[in-house]
Amino acid sequence: MKKVMMTVGCAAMAMAAMAEVPVPSKATLSALDKGVIAIVHFGPNTFTGREWGYGDTPASVFNPPKLDAAQWVAAAKAGGIRRIVLVCKHHDGFCLWPSRYNQDYTVANTPWRDGRGDLVKEVRDATLAAGLEFGAYLSPWDRHHAEYARPAYTEYFHRQWAELMEDYGPISEIWLDGANGGDGWYGGAKETRKIPAAPVYYDHPRLLKALKAKYPLAAIFGMDTDRTLRWTGNERGIVPEEYDLVRNGVFQPPEADTPLRGKWFWHPGDGPKSLQELSTRYLESVGRSGILDLGLAPNRDGLIDDGDMARLKEFGDWVRLFNGEDLAKDAKCLVSYNSRKWSWILPEARTFDAIDLAEDIRKGLRVKSWKAFADDCQIAGGNQIGYRRIVRFASPVTAKVVRINIECDGKTEINLALRTIPPQDGSARNGQEQPAGTLLPYEIAKAQGGEFIADFGIPLPLKGFAFTSGEDSKAFPKGYVAYASDDVKSWRVVASGEFGNIIANPIKQDVCFDKPVTARYIKLDAVPFPGESPDWHAPGAKIEFTAP
Repeated sequence: MKKVMMTVGCAAMAMAAMAEVPVPSKATLSALDKGVIAIVHFGPNTFTGREWGYGDTPASVFNPPKLDAAQWVAAAKAGGIRRIVLVCKHHDGFCLWPSRYNQDYTVANTPWRDGRGDLVKEVRDATLAAGLEFGAYLSPWDRHHAEYARPAYTEYFHRQWAELMEDYGPISEIWLDGANGGDGWYGGAKETRKIPAAPVYYDHPRLLKALKAKYPLAAIFGMDTDRTLRWTGNERGIVPEEYDLVRNGVFQPPEADTPLRGKWFWHPGDGPKSLQELSTRYLESVGRSGILDLGLAPNRDGLIDDGDMARLKEFGDWVRLFNGEDLAKDAKCLVSYNSRKWSWILPEARTFDAIDLAEDIRKGLRVKSWKAFADDCQIAGGNQIGYRRIVRFASPVTAKVVRINIECDGKTEINLALRTIPPQDGSARNGQEQPAGTLLPYEIAKAQGGEFIADFGIPLPLKGFAFTSGEDSKAFPKGYVAYASDDVKSWRVVASGEFGNIIANPIKQDVCFDKPVTARYIKLDAVPFPGESPDWHAPGAKIEFTAP
């Protein structure tokens, strides 16, 4: 009798342990199923060449003469994108819809569509008409609003979210960016403002309650809930190799964001990433139980560049080709649940470049570790499998039998596909790509912390400069002031600005002067982040100057 009771007790504990395994919400499963989504950046920054607007740009600069939301959506759909998140308001506070709660800084105060346009509606309508899902990004930080960092702004923020949910649904995903406070225009105050912890100041629980009530299956980027899609910690579209899919006891898969072009907003001379990079990012995001979020940036006409469209089509074709053939689809599968082994026996030996695994995550993450064997030779291994785990080999593998051994909690199901990697050498180019310019040699006249002086020997015409940050994020400059001189005594300002999002996205920063500058010396003064000491010449940093 005692033995029976012990057995029942163990079984009960095992069932309890299984019940505690976090399972994904329906919103999370729906998001993972999309694979590739897009986030679209378009606004005053498009016309001023900024990434983070200060909030003081006149609304009148927004006037795209050929804007066609259907063209944006067609380009996205060709790229295999199944959900489009529109940046309805970025950090500059400009609203792409005629908000009832913003009387001065929206599309209603612009020449576009004679002030009667509604870009959020146009994009929402085009997205749904194409059979895609629509999502919304509303920046918590607002560098234009006079009441930011005060209670009145929190109410404004929630009213605008309610407006978007009510008038522009159905919404499949909302975005809450991590940029929260700093310097801004703030109704003309031009000061730095800080907020308490974001969840407290913005009242995240209130927003979550409203979203759940209106759209029960909507996912959230940037809030700690059972429907959260987490940031990966970089803007390169990469999910780390062993990314933990569970946080605080909740299943929260990663959404890996990266711009299709070099930056989030459109800039002249910029162009799309190569097919090699995009397809690799797919394997490093979707292939690691995540979502790839590509940033699309319409140009000043209000259209996606021809080169971007061509690259998206190439990428979409690549993804369709990669997923279209499974060399194991006619294999015989043998399962031993006791030994936790799955074996796929192929009709004949076949050659493949990658294995594509999936666990039935509706029952939670059961797999703790796994190993893959080809004809009894180990070819791969890892910890979690999750929704999808793609492992690409350094060289092709040929085998007749593929076996997966796992360590897991409870019972689970494993699926396998064997893939070949399609060619990654795309041919598309950016139709509006401009020459990068000739790099100019120079001597360093001074390099001390946040001050850098370049000497070109003689007065030369200059187009601008490019800054590539080093490895120490504490040495990153927030922005710059550029001066020109012919005698190192009399200096004139030729450019100033900030490097939007340089810490999260430490890519090469290109700065074009408003017009070519002729000078022998260029001085760069770094604008620091609060409490930091910027250093133009930190290890790994590089400054380049170009001729027109």
